[in-house]
Amino acid sequence: MKKSFSYLFLLIVLQSCYYPVHKDYGIYSKSLVFSGDKKWLINTIRTTADAHHKEMMARKTLELFQNLSHDKSCNMETAKQGDIIKGPIPADPQTEDLEALKTDTDFDYLVSISTFKVRDGLDRALGNQYEYQKNETFALMEVYDIKTLKKIYSLKSYSEVSVDKGQKATIFIPSTEMMTMKNFMSLLKSVKKNAVITY
Repeated sequence: MKKSFSYLFLLIVLQSCYYPVHKDYGIYSKSLVFSGDKKWLINTIRTTADAHHKEMMARKTLELFQNLSHDKSCNMETAKQGDIIKGPIPADPQTEDLEALKTDTDFDYLVSISTFKVRDGLDRALGNQYEYQKNETFALMEVYDIKTLKKIYSLKSYSEVSVDKGQKATIFIPSTEMMTMKNFMSLLKSVKKNAVITY
């Protein structure tokens, strides 16, 4: 009986922690093509996540792109240290930003990642709610072809958790920080899963 209760409790906990992550590629292909002679620049990640998670995002992104490109990827910090790039590049670069990269560097692609906490109504909420509350976050990855000055890839990964008025918010409701990291990791998983590698 005790064992059955433990399984039931575990099932309830796992179910309450589960929430779907939705993906939207817009008009773009799901696949990025990695070939031996193409170089990737990873832009500084824009996020409101804490410093530890921001560092983890930067490290995991660089690791993935280095692996897929056979070490032909570089992050912004390394590019600045080598005097390859002087100043920051916006998360949503304009044509003039891409033209500067085309003229001043030999990178082929720019990868920009941003994460956003849209609503955090449940981050500090426990017990019965007196009004509708919601946590909502999304992460966005965009890739630009520096040579053609065009965006070639866009993936938005987003999720939400809500509690209606009169319902109870529990400790098992994910925080926006947790949701941000889950959305971010889903970006990397999609890139890895759909990557086309040609050498």
